[in-house]
Amino acid sequence: MSLPEPVLDNLRFQKDLVDEARRRIIRYCPEWTEYNLSDPGITLIELFAWMTELIVYRLNQVPEKNYIRFLNFLGAQLQPATSARGEVTFRTSIPLPIGPEDDTRVLIPQGTEVATRRVEGEPEVIFTTDELVWIVPPRLVQLRREASDSSEDDFNKNYLPRLEVEPFYAFGRPRPQPGDTFYLGFDETLNLSGYILQLAFTCEQTQAAGIRREDPPWVWEVLLGDGTWQELPLSNRPGERDTTGGLNNAQGSLTLYLPLDLQPAEVHGRRAYWLRCRVEQRRREQGMYRESPRVTSVRAFVLGATTRATHAVVVQQETLGVSNGEAGQSFKLRHAPILALGDGERIEVEEMRDGELVFVPWHTVTDFSTSDRHDRHVLVDTTTGEVQFGPCLRQPDGSMRQYGRVPEAGRVIRISRYRHGGGTAGNLPPDKLQVLKSSIPYVDRVTNMARTSGGRDAETLEEARMRLRRALRAQERAVTAEDYERLALAASRQVGRVHCNTHALTDAKRLPPGMVELLIIPAALDAVQAGDLSRLQLDVSLRRAVQDYLDERRLLTATLRLREPTYWGVKVRAEIVVGEYSRPEAVQQRVLDALRALITPLALRWPPIGPEAADSAASERSVADVSLSGWPFGRHLYLSDLYSLIQQTPGVRHVRDVKIGTQVIHPAALRAASPQEGMFQETALTDRRVIETPPDAVLCSLDHEVVIMSL
Repeated sequence: MSLPEPVLDNLRFQKDLVDEARRRIIRYCPEWTEYNLSDPGITLIELFAWMTELIVYRLNQVPEKNYIRFLNFLGAQLQPATSARGEVTFRTSIPLPIGPEDDTRVLIPQGTEVATRRVEGEPEVIFTTDELVWIVPPRLVQLRREASDSSEDDFNKNYLPRLEVEPFYAFGRPRPQPGDTFYLGFDETLNLSGYILQLAFTCEQTQAAGIRREDPPWVWEVLLGDGTWQELPLSNRPGERDTTGGLNNAQGSLTLYLPLDLQPAEVHGRRAYWLRCRVEQRRREQGMYRESPRVTSVRAFVLGATTRATHAVVVQQETLGVSNGEAGQSFKLRHAPILALGDGERIEVEEMRDGELVFVPWHTVTDFSTSDRHDRHVLVDTTTGEVQFGPCLRQPDGSMRQYGRVPEAGRVIRISRYRHGGGTAGNLPPDKLQVLKSSIPYVDRVTNMARTSGGRDAETLEEARMRLRRALRAQERAVTAEDYERLALAASRQVGRVHCNTHALTDAKRLPPGMVELLIIPAALDAVQAGDLSRLQLDVSLRRAVQDYLDERRLLTATLRLREPTYWGVKVRAEIVVGEYSRPEAVQQRVLDALRALITPLALRWPPIGPEAADSAASERSVADVSLSGWPFGRHLYLSDLYSLIQQTPGVRHVRDVKIGTQVIHPAALRAASPQEGMFQETALTDRRVIETPPDAVLCSLDHEVVIMSL
């Protein structure tokens, strides 16, 4: 359970001292030819080797070994690896329902394993689903309309039973107006969270007067459980594109990806899963409806479902061994490191109950300091996979005390369930998880449509030393702003950076007395390095973990507010002249890497530069000096910073011009956007000399542009 101690006394008496001295006799004293153990010279060599070994041994006991032993006395442990998490999408081989009266359902069991394709030289990465998912044919029960003109508001009328008897005018008459809306309500007893929903429309074919069939002036939205409407982009994937022509084609369909946090909600007193289509012209070229489309039939199909998955492999009911009845027993799991034990994951020991041997769960603790001899307590080291039962220790008065109960001799010990895996290997780009480890009826394929993130390797000894230094300073109590930052970092390895905001943005945004505001950046280094800023969103689980951890350590008079910082995306366009003997492509990439490493919310790993790596040391140091842990909160970006950085990059002869542009980045909006849409809006470049950053903001890189010019 303790931290690994280095072997400092690595000079052995015979191998490293005596034998080495005997080999040097020929060089320094060739007339010495007697090497037997009875020779006085050999005796002297062994004597001095023994004395040397004693000196080396004693000297090497002092520095790091004592430091680590001190940390062990404090109960320090290395933090285990954390697993990446993401969303995986299962697609059915045929749309459901298969027929009008068919009720075929598809079950995705909890713990279903999906993996990357095997590639030579790369290990297979396995994810398992976190929950059970039913893919059930959707049941459309409501079709209603709401015109922007209140005089024509007929939301109380359900048009679904009238279809195929009379046409349904989707928008207001005689001429649709912005804000006209029609609603689709689905049975609230059938959970649609994460569904790939396809809507098939049959309409009276028209000439699409006034609009572009390929880009109609409408917006599709879904009602979340909190009463807010979230926009849903239409899918542009092959076979899923919008073919309705703005509801002007005779036959057509469109596909929507519903969010995972979808809940039934009420609209004007009617509860259902609600979708709506609203008239909204966002671009002039879209045109505007001159007459309302007429729908004669609407059918809903499900093409698959999305669920959450974790980079881990599940092991069920692994037997650890048999108890010998002694105190302080320890056992090892077959796989390590393991993830923190969750619900249903526990150590079980055989016990006799009512004349029958049954497995009784034991409680997992962090130490045995409060355990007595009757407590079923056990300690599990997630880093090494070691399971330890309580020891029996001698007390100051000479008596022996048993900490925790001892399993009876001959009883089998097992773990009900555990998960092993984790690390940065689970941070995968989109469409990497494509292999189902076990077949599922009616499931055709699986993929991750978005990047998985959050995986971190196990804590190193150096990281543990730095963390424990901070812990000793804070003493597990949050008083100052620095204390809050340190403790928030210790709350979870999913936390990348924390800043305690002590500045008032304006008088209107001044914090109330006693409130502490923490700005948290998740540990999404791989995603940021790949340009995916959507993973900077502070999700609910991480927010709750930090909140619970700090609630136990903050002052009673303090209140906490946790939120994301304001992310300002920065785009740089630089015109450079390359040196005479440098490769333009290499220099261009070097400048791009330098800009990304400077303007970043998280410190990026500096990428290899190429053949001129020796010449780039100065450039690397300059970037690291500016941004050791990411762009500082509230620090302004000056145009001179960029000129200096680019000019120092190896291979750059001159910097002709630099322009910068900014836009506010919303990670949640990026996450909800369709993969086919651009990640960012077009950023306007200006001749600004400085970007003044608010105290609660941090900069991040957009798509920089480096243009090679000639003199």
